[in-house]
Amino acid sequence: MESGTAKKYAMRGLWAIFVATLVVATLSPGQQAPTHQGGNGAKASVSITGVPHAGAGGSEAMEAISGSARGVDYAKHKIVIYAFAGGTWWVQPTIANPFTDIDTAGKWETDTHLGSSYAALLVKDSFKPSATLGALPGVQGDVVAVVRVAGLR
Repeated sequence: MESGTAKKYAMRGLWAIFVATLVVATLSPGQQAPTHQGGNGAKASVSITGVPHAGAGGSEAMEAISGSARGVDYAKHKIVIYAFAGGTWWVQPTIANPFTDIDTAGKWETDTHLGSSYAALLVKDSFKPSATLGALPGVQGDVVAVVRVAGLR
């Protein structure tokens, strides 16, 4: 009887560790992007590794945002950043300059106005970004991969 009780408590402990690990992984700001099969057979992906702080939005405060892209032709693909503030996704850093280049090592970096969340879209260079969005686009057409992260608190 005692060994059955010990096993039951051991299983509960393992279950608690599993749930805690799942919660931490879910809340972690550096999330991996969904992947999409690229035309060359490689899986295309985008990640945000340098996450800005969360903020109310507005034109004054800006921070750097950075990450990497894999499985694409860096000359034919770009990054488009959106910041979520006031119930809207806003293209970053400005509508006049919405595209961020990817270097030959797959790295990218730009500035963003603050928001509660940030999204990086890995897009073909023919993508036409909207100044604002009610919802992020899915992976289709000119959108190759999308990742979304919460701003740092």
